[in-house]
Amino acid sequence: MKSKNIAAIDLGTNSFHLVIVRPGDRYQFDVIGKSKEEVRLGSGGGDLDHIGEEAMERGIEALSRFMQLARGHQATVRAVATSALREAHNRDAFLERARKECGLNIEIIPGREEARLIYLGALQALPVFDRQTLLVDIGGGSTEFVIGKSGQPLYAVSLKLGAIRLNDRFFAGDSINANRVQECRRYIRVALAGVAADIAKQGFELAVGCSGTIETLAEMVRQTDPDGGDARLKEAELNPETLAATTEKILSIGEHKKRARLPGLDEKRADIIVPGAILLDEIFQALRVQRMVVSPYALREGVIMDTLIRASNRKEMIADIRRDSVRYLAESMLGRNTREWKATQHITFLAGRLLDHLMTANILRGLTLNDSFLLQSASLLHNVGTIIAHSAHHKHSYYIIKNSESLMGFTPLELEIIAQVARYHRKSAPSRKHSDFQSLPRPEQDQVRKLAGVLRVAVNLERGSEQRVKDLQLVLDQKQRTIRILVEPDKQRGKPVNVSLEIWAARSMTALLEEVTNRHIEIEAVTGTDGD
Repeated sequence: MKSKNIAAIDLGTNSFHLVIVRPGDRYQFDVIGKSKEEVRLGSGGGDLDHIGEEAMERGIEALSRFMQLARGHQATVRAVATSALREAHNRDAFLERARKECGLNIEIIPGREEARLIYLGALQALPVFDRQTLLVDIGGGSTEFVIGKSGQPLYAVSLKLGAIRLNDRFFAGDSINANRVQECRRYIRVALAGVAADIAKQGFELAVGCSGTIETLAEMVRQTDPDGGDARLKEAELNPETLAATTEKILSIGEHKKRARLPGLDEKRADIIVPGAILLDEIFQALRVQRMVVSPYALREGVIMDTLIRASNRKEMIADIRRDSVRYLAESMLGRNTREWKATQHITFLAGRLLDHLMTANILRGLTLNDSFLLQSASLLHNVGTIIAHSAHHKHSYYIIKNSESLMGFTPLELEIIAQVARYHRKSAPSRKHSDFQSLPRPEQDQVRKLAGVLRVAVNLERGSEQRVKDLQLVLDQKQRTIRILVEPDKQRGKPVNVSLEIWAARSMTALLEEVTNRHIEIEAVTGTDGD
């Protein structure tokens, strides 16, 4: 399986999606092709129980094009269908045509399995692996709800609430009025009651949304945000206030042709965005969602991940996708079991130890466990630029990290932070003359300075690339506002090795850490060992 490309096709009620990937190690994959076609497979008074002739033709033509793309990449194809085909009485006719005309066998997956695969896909795009996460996916015919943690779905359910289904039931005929809106809201509230009670019992730390309706609403919010700044560095997200305001704006425009002019709204979605916005607004209220982050990955990426897991001999569930992708990129650039890789791993250990001591002592404030992980990631990747050239390799590392498609599960802002921390591990510190640094929001600038200050010291404590510094300790002198970093040398034949080179090198790179801690820093060997 590792040598074969894989394609996943998601046959949704509104759109068909194709993604083609090249598998790597540890369930990693690189996306090498994508396609999307609006098919509107389901229709009919809210029941979605029949696929019309025109819809069937659109669907088969789309699948034929998808298969041509997949064959061009020599990809093994797996196709899954959701509510429209689950419920259609004439689905066998569609499945038979797909087999004969496209050479494609389609899996019709149950709602709970759809929910599980969506969660599996979302894990590849956001850093939510260790957090109890509520995932909501609004499709054309159904909405999936999942609560998961550490790759395991704890609760999953699929409701027959979807943008097309609700549009057919309440808003057919391109007209909106207050009575229809209220009827739609009441219908949704009744349908959500049981799920809301179940989710309240389970609880969640973070809400994640995915698929077209939610992505569109988030984009509409982002394009009208006066304080949006550089949107590329921010997570797409929604909160009750921005969602309510956007929903009100959508409902204020009766005709979908006029509605299509709203910033961020695709003309093809201008009709079904009405029930979609109402549905998400009701979900926010019923589930008491205060913030929802949007995942660009969903069912099709979940199918890819599930396929990789099935093809593997390993029986365990997927690990933290962020950690694995960082290690994958670092190893592919530096090589496994090389001198550079061993040194990089030790630098990561020392950086983590130093940051942990500084956070425990409450010297570096405002940092979290996630910041510690971002530092670890930057540490593992800080030298990948040497594959281009050793000269200015810190700048090459920045470029590689920021543009690599191998790093998964990070937000754009997190990738920017990792890239900048790696970029500032040597040479000049962050400065106003550096445009990339200046483009960061002020809190993230402070974050980069703190993490880079730690990394600069850790890198130089491994100056000889021989892991001579075994560990380090911190001693604080509050009166003198001094931090003493005590270096513990490794031992050879029972005697401490000489770490004078490492201490000298680290002392030369303390300026940034002194600035962010507002303390003088001294570095010396543990008493009674060979230092300087």
